[in-house]
Amino acid sequence: LQRAIARRTAALRRTMKRLRQMAVTDELTGLHNRRFFLDRWTWECDRAKRYQRRLACLLIAVNGCNQVNDQLGHPAGDLVLKHVAQELKTALRQSDILARFGGDEFVIALPETSLEQAEAVADKLRRVSIPVPGEGGPHLPPISLSVGLGRIEQEDDSPQEILQAADQSLYAWKRHRKPSAGTRR
Repeated sequence: LQRAIARRTAALRRTMKRLRQMAVTDELTGLHNRRFFLDRWTWECDRAKRYQRRLACLLIAVNGCNQVNDQLGHPAGDLVLKHVAQELKTALRQSDILARFGGDEFVIALPETSLEQAEAVADKLRRVSIPVPGEGGPHLPPISLSVGLGRIEQEDDSPQEILQAADQSLYAWKRHRKPSAGTRR
């Protein structure tokens, strides 16, 4: 009876561990998901303010993903997102927090990062070019990334306000004008 209970307890622990992992992981890319990021982002913002440390956030949109989905199908679009996730992981430091934010958007927290360093990372990511997968389909241009930047500017900036600043910066970038980093309107 004790061995049976021990086996069942061990199986339950493995299942609980797997469920916890699934709750914070994006199934397609294997990156952290939005839920994980938002919890961690709040923690990172509190920490940065408490210890007066630098913290930046990048919001990334995959340019051309909808076109791939429309012309080559969703499996090709999924493959693009997987490639983008791999490119982002390769380009970042171990201490950076990368997550799929939803759809074709990714988000990165950059702890201990100055404005200049964050802008350099954003510029590096904007130069990423990923060929569209598949043969025989219509010729599509390589996938590129648009990147917006937000950062803690004032002691009372909320985590959500910093994300909103990154979002505004992202959409300003998409409109082909380089915005000032983290500008709130």
